[in-house]
Amino acid sequence: MLHTTNSFEQHNEMVLRLWKDFKLNRHKRIPVIWGMNDRMIVLNKELNIRNYTYEKIFNDPETMLQVELEFEYWKRHNVYADWEMGLPREWPTPVQFQNVYESAWFGAPLYFSAYSVPDIIPFLKSADDLRTFMKKGIPEPFTGFMARVRSFYEYFLKKKEEGYTYFGRPIGSISAPIGTDGPFTIATNITGGYVVKMLYLNRSLAEEFLWFMTESIIERMKAWHRLLKISFPYEGFGFADDSIQLLSPRAYREFVLPLHKKIVNTFCSGRPSIHLCGAVIQHLKTLKEELNISSIDTGFPLDLGRAREILGEDVVIQGGVRVTTLKQGPLSKIEEEVKTVLDSGVTKGKKFVFRDANNVAPNTPVEHLNFTYELLKKIGLYKE
Repeated sequence: MLHTTNSFEQHNEMVLRLWKDFKLNRHKRIPVIWGMNDRMIVLNKELNIRNYTYEKIFNDPETMLQVELEFEYWKRHNVYADWEMGLPREWPTPVQFQNVYESAWFGAPLYFSAYSVPDIIPFLKSADDLRTFMKKGIPEPFTGFMARVRSFYEYFLKKKEEGYTYFGRPIGSISAPIGTDGPFTIATNITGGYVVKMLYLNRSLAEEFLWFMTESIIERMKAWHRLLKISFPYEGFGFADDSIQLLSPRAYREFVLPLHKKIVNTFCSGRPSIHLCGAVIQHLKTLKEELNISSIDTGFPLDLGRAREILGEDVVIQGGVRVTTLKQGPLSKIEEEVKTVLDSGVTKGKKFVFRDANNVAPNTPVEHLNFTYELLKKIGLYKE
């Protein structure tokens, strides 16, 4: 695909109109986005020409800054979607510690692999471990691993104030981890799943632990919102909690829904959005009725047509083709899966955004993504 400044300008104008129309529910086609981050560079030998490693990225703010800028440049000049292409006026720059920052803040050791993003090692393995952990009290928001996160944020801010540029463009908004991957997910992470057993072996201790986790997360989020001068509650708040897929609807209502309500009531002034990878169809009715979600970002596996039936036509659903299909192809199979998604009924009400399910895998051919985008522009049209 030929990249020209003019073609980027035309694309960007079209995208602005599309999202403006989407908000008014008068858009003529399905928007397309891709979930991806710097692992597209780091875990791709052809793109990682500077031999970045996550261990270096997590220990050196200059390296992290370079990786984020390099990824953003690559994405904007190679991967088509309904986002801005080409050089920006300013570079949006995240302090990117993947999905380990919360667990690491609670004390989980980091684990680095040459073949994947960083992970953590569970460290709470027994009831006594949980009790000892809680006796220490809620961690201070900017201590432990979050002290490192804050130092990286301040480094990025300093580079911005010094007028640092990349391809002649300055650093713009600097985002930091002000949200949460979910109290039940983090509890599952740091206990290696032991918390799931505790729900049935020792309900009172499990509940005490989950509330401790939630209150801790809320205090950290409050502190980070204040640091970034973001007032709350506000509209547009969203959060995640992938591990609720491990629970029955009853268990979710009893043990986790109250935690989610506390987080939402603290930070959200409207209807919240939620990200949930995995098999969560059993929870959609509750999320609709109890949290009044405005949108859900889904993963695999989920029956998108059934999700639409449960959620109704006023909830935005993001979902699409499996990441394995996007990576492996062939194009004919990608096209087949795209058509299956569009025929599922998920587009009813026009509150649907097509994307990967969920998070594009490193080494996915750009040609597969761009083929899918162009295909959706052709067949993802709404009838007048």
